[in-house]
Amino acid sequence: MITLNIDYEVLPDRLVTIKLPETVRIGRHELLIVLDENEAVKNIADTNAKKLMKFAGAITSFKGIDGVEYQKKIRSEWN
Repeated sequence: MITLNIDYEVLPDRLVTIKLPETVRIGRHELLIVLDENEAVKNIADTNAKKLMKFAGAITSFKGIDGVEYQKKIRSEWN
């Protein structure tokens, strides 16, 4: 068995091409592909965060409110 660990950026067409080493025999093989979804979600979150930051400070009515304190107050009502 050969294990290949390949770091690959999936592009919008989601097409993946892999060149196998010369040591791989020609013929039928079983390939197992494992995607690390946590890394994929992290990359999406990073991308979305950058897009969302363009709205930072856009709503002036919330300028005098500490967002973290507001969340703590709301959550304390749940108990």
